[in-house]
Amino acid sequence: MADVGIVMPVYKQDLNYLELALNSVLKQNYSSFHFVVVSDGAPPEVNNKIEELISGDNRVHFIIKEKNEGVSKALNTGFNFLMKSAGIDYLTWVSSDNIYFPNFIEKLREALVNGPDEIGLVYSSFRHVDHDGNHILNEDLLAFRKFQEKPKESLLDLCYIGTSFMYKEKYASKIDGYLMEPVEDYEYWLRLTDHCDIKYVPIELMDYRVASPHSISAQLQSSVHQHRRWRYAFNLAKQQTRNRRDIPFEVTIIFPIEQLSEVTISQYEHLLNQSYSNYKLLIIDLSSRAKASQLLKQISDPRVAFFELPNKNIADAIKLGIEWADTPYTLLFKELCLPEALDSLALLVDIHYKLTKELQHNEVASTFFIDKFPQIKSIKTFETNAGFIGFSKTNNQLNIISNQLYKTRFLRRLNTKSK
Repeated sequence: MADVGIVMPVYKQDLNYLELALNSVLKQNYSSFHFVVVSDGAPPEVNNKIEELISGDNRVHFIIKEKNEGVSKALNTGFNFLMKSAGIDYLTWVSSDNIYFPNFIEKLREALVNGPDEIGLVYSSFRHVDHDGNHILNEDLLAFRKFQEKPKESLLDLCYIGTSFMYKEKYASKIDGYLMEPVEDYEYWLRLTDHCDIKYVPIELMDYRVASPHSISAQLQSSVHQHRRWRYAFNLAKQQTRNRRDIPFEVTIIFPIEQLSEVTISQYEHLLNQSYSNYKLLIIDLSSRAKASQLLKQISDPRVAFFELPNKNIADAIKLGIEWADTPYTLLFKELCLPEALDSLALLVDIHYKLTKELQHNEVASTFFIDKFPQIKSIKTFETNAGFIGFSKTNNQLNIISNQLYKTRFLRRLNTKSK
């Protein structure tokens, strides 16, 4: 009896890619599976190709939706069908432009069957290929494997699971289906892992076609608007998960703005793009008629709050922001605060953790990138990919300085003294 269920959503697709993808699934070593192909308003030539390739294979069920409604609804259509079938214990879905190695199902199923009951999601490494199937970005597969090998908790900061995965039906039945496009898979895994643990299978089990013309990833790279749409959903999925798990914000970022400029917008976006995401951002708008807020609100993010104080100055804004901060750490953000690296904020926070463990808890006042403060001599420095990070001790800092990550309690003491 088939115990694996597979869904392939299909919309517009290169027919050669489609044939390679479909055949790679049909020719799996482990053959006891049900395979549901969902045509999500695909054009006739795509439907005809699918029917040609699956003809005579009783394992395949072909569902044709006349209207294109997006990948989430297509996936839910397929999985709703599968979950009504008796005996389906393991689920996965595949893309219509990737190529799955013959042991793809076998190895992932094996990891679930032989693993502890609490393991509900397994995933493997994969290779990257271009439009013509040539291997790219594969100079160091061991490094990529290492990147993917992370604890479940790290899933809240970045999506490292990728495109080769399988999960247990009994955990999938505890949650709703795929919901949040264009991060439907990532958001689904976050909800799934509320109920189960994960396991990594450190071998390559498929070829992932990078930026295939009809792929969602290619669409997201097509414009600034599409990237912002993806980023909003990505950060919303994280924040909803933290809310479900009662994980509070860790950092408050105070960003006073006197006058909006292209640099301000660029720095705002740089903050939103940071890999470290467990912060709330307070935009204190000092501009006339709240012009900064009006524009920045169009670049939305679930972690951002706007405060309009047109009659205040920078010093007043910082003092108010510190009073509103209710997290362990606070960053006083000024333009060009962080280097270009997308893990700059994560590095500042990590170094603060490290120093707190090495020194007495109350000794560390702040961490900062040294190139922003060449006049400050740090007792110890840390070399990172984003630049050197230094720190100041509480007994050495008498004034509030922007572009430093502070312990909020210490910052409040300084704030009180400055009044």
